[in-house]
Amino acid sequence: MARLKHTKVIWIAATALVYYFLAHFGMALFALKPGNITLLWLPSGIALVMCLHWGYRSIPFIVLASFAANFSGMSASSGPGPFLHTAVAAIADGMVGIIAMHSFKYFLPNGLTRTHDLVPFGLWVCIVPTSITSIILSINLAVGGYISWAETENFFLMLVLADSLGILLVYQVYQGWHDDGKMSRAELNWLAGTTLVMAVLLTLGFTTLPGAVFFIVPLLLVLSFNVNLFGVATISSVSLMSIIVATAHNAGPFEVTDPADSNFRLMAFVFSSALTILGIALQNRQLTSIERSSELWKDAAEHDPLTGLINRRAFLPRLQNEHQRALRTGNTYTFAMLDLDHFKSINDAYGHHCGDAVLCALAAVMVENCRSIDAVVRMGGEEFGILFPECHIDEALIALERIRKRFESSSTMADGKLIFVTVSIGVAAFAGAEEKDTEVVERADRALYAAKAEGRNQIVVGL
Repeated sequence: MARLKHTKVIWIAATALVYYFLAHFGMALFALKPGNITLLWLPSGIALVMCLHWGYRSIPFIVLASFAANFSGMSASSGPGPFLHTAVAAIADGMVGIIAMHSFKYFLPNGLTRTHDLVPFGLWVCIVPTSITSIILSINLAVGGYISWAETENFFLMLVLADSLGILLVYQVYQGWHDDGKMSRAELNWLAGTTLVMAVLLTLGFTTLPGAVFFIVPLLLVLSFNVNLFGVATISSVSLMSIIVATAHNAGPFEVTDPADSNFRLMAFVFSSALTILGIALQNRQLTSIERSSELWKDAAEHDPLTGLINRRAFLPRLQNEHQRALRTGNTYTFAMLDLDHFKSINDAYGHHCGDAVLCALAAVMVENCRSIDAVVRMGGEEFGILFPECHIDEALIALERIRKRFESSSTMADGKLIFVTVSIGVAAFAGAEEKDTEVVERADRALYAAKAEGRNQIVVGL
């Protein structure tokens, strides 16, 4: 237990270091005066992840990391009490993680999984918590003399968007990594190609063709249909962060004469774009999950759970298709019915577990001795069927005799004893255009009953 707690503390401390370095990363790349206020505050997203993982235990680490990252910038001001104001800012940074965590757990108890979750996530997890702490931060900056009271409104809006963006960009990458971090080769190829095109668009957008930046959003939309959430979230976050960095260095389409207006336009664009891409990615993941579930249910509905063979429900459409093809091409097909001999006595003597083993053994022998195009089906109970497409009855009889002999010579272990079981087979071939597919099955079924009546463990051809 002590070792577990020690490991947890190490992880919290390591994540707090990530918080600290991301704070410096933000201040270095897109800082405004004073130096500790940025257009994008990624540590707010780290704070949410830390609080979701470790709860209130992470607060002291967040506060210390924030204080260490902010103190150098705030101590450069001529305002009174830089230590106190830095401490207030650090506590506010800790508060945003806790408030966002509680909002997340209350409004999104099942996590961020559907497009319907975007509104509560954007409002209650991103905007509301950051609005509360941004009020504290703005007043703290004004009281400390870092900004004038007239600037507090603009700084408040900027702080809300900067912190909200941090939560949105970091959390979408975290959830993508947590849910499905592994990517297939095809997804990696898509990711590499998109990254290359993205780099070209960003280069053009911040050099000679500013409007090229706006093609990033449709490119990310295309990516969201071909790559999992982790890949989309990562590329989305990196590309949108690149736009913020370039704008902070006076490049790109968001540069206007009024810096406050420029910053607001930029962050509104980035926030809405990130939210849109995340929504599309979630919707695509939800649709993919529904398709997979549908395929699993369809597979379960069409297969016998004991033997793994297709069942009557899946078999009948195949028989109908083969019958129609035979009518069009003039070819023939053969159908065989197989039934275990004295199966009820096996169940009575050895139990149903032994009966199940015998059924599986026959299914395995049938599959091993049939072609890949043949349809092996469990019709129900101890009855099985085999559809031989484009196969004359003489060829089918060779395969069926091989199955009969192999099964006759095989054995099944029951209560420490080896038991041997035989199988009776009735077979019929498609006779021509005048015959229906159901009539072929009926002839094979009558032949099976004839095989039973004539002594079992034999093959009878239906006429």
